[in-house]
Amino acid sequence: MIAKILTVGPLAENSIIIYDEESKDCVIVDPGAEGDRILKEVESLNVKAIIATHGHLDHVGQVGFLKEKLKVPFYMNQKDEFLINNDIFPGFAFMLKATKCPPPDYSIKEGDVLKFGTLEFSVIDTPGHTPGSVCFYNQKEKMLISGDTLFAGSVGRVDLPGGNGQDMDKSLKKLMELPEDTVVYPGHGGKTTIGREKRTNPFITGVFRLKW
Repeated sequence: MIAKILTVGPLAENSIIIYDEESKDCVIVDPGAEGDRILKEVESLNVKAIIATHGHLDHVGQVGFLKEKLKVPFYMNQKDEFLINNDIFPGFAFMLKATKCPPPDYSIKEGDVLKFGTLEFSVIDTPGHTPGSVCFYNQKEKMLISGDTLFAGSVGRVDLPGGNGQDMDKSLKKLMELPEDTVVYPGHGGKTTIGREKRTNPFITGVFRLKW
């Protein structure tokens, strides 16, 4: 399984193209901006679905465009539907050149196993950044798509609509139970591992947790 990060838009959001090298089966994760660029990256792949870690515009701003072009279903936790076309900052949608995001075709939640051809992911509920934030986990590949829950050296903010610090704390503790060699693909910034974040992330070790 190959995971290719495309850093897109003015907020440097990580849209991730995940595909099987042999079958070319593919999913697009968090297409937040630069839809034409994402479309070009998948033109030789068999796109099965678009999946979102949460509903903020910088992660779903090109779902509508790509659904229209690719005719594939959209998966997201329905708790975040109130966010998908929400201009949480004045001019946010304009800045991202966002297209209107449709509601998810399928709502996803903890315990769901998503199978797209030869690709498979377990859904982990990780509320905190938003009520419907989820992560996508593949145990065999030691891969976690963490969205804006966990970053290298940081975590997602909890002061936006629907954010909750106590929920974030519980979600981070849940993620720290994964194997330490799990590679984390976050929604912004570079890759990391669960082990590295356990040892060095100040929001995990407790240095900054009082700020919540």
